[in-house]
Amino acid sequence: MDGLAEATGTSKTVFYRYFHDRRGLQQAMGTWAMEVIRRSLDEAGKPDGTPEEALHAMIAAFVDLGVRSPTVYRFCDSVVTAEDGAGAFLDDVVDLLSVRMGLTGPTERLWARGAVGFVRSCTHDWLADPRSADRHSTEQFTTRLATWLWASRKDDA
Repeated sequence: MDGLAEATGTSKTVFYRYFHDRRGLQQAMGTWAMEVIRRSLDEAGKPDGTPEEALHAMIAAFVDLGVRSPTVYRFCDSVVTAEDGAGAFLDDVVDLLSVRMGLTGPTERLWARGAVGFVRSCTHDWLADPRSADRHSTEQFTTRLATWLWASRKDDA
């Protein structure tokens, strides 16, 4: 809080007035950042293409955020993994993916939930590799995830 107050040219008491404590500030920032991610995923998966194209576009948007803003990505991931933030955000992403891909049945929703966890986990590990920052590698990584997930989906599920 000291560093934030100094960087913004205000006092800690101003932040405490609005956020009560550091955790409150983290939650507010996490909510804001997750809304940015939601909008990015929503825009990326617009239903003017095939379900496979929507899947690829949503994965690309998620990975791109991690590459462009790794600090924001890590912050959001830490908020998502907290007990109070994980459910709603991940449910929103599962809902969005389900709509974009036309997934309606319980087995299809289960696949969507697994897909979200798979992309999140793989992206986390991939971003930890310092060689992952170049754009060519990013495109290959995104395509690989989309290909694996698409191959795992059964049309008769």
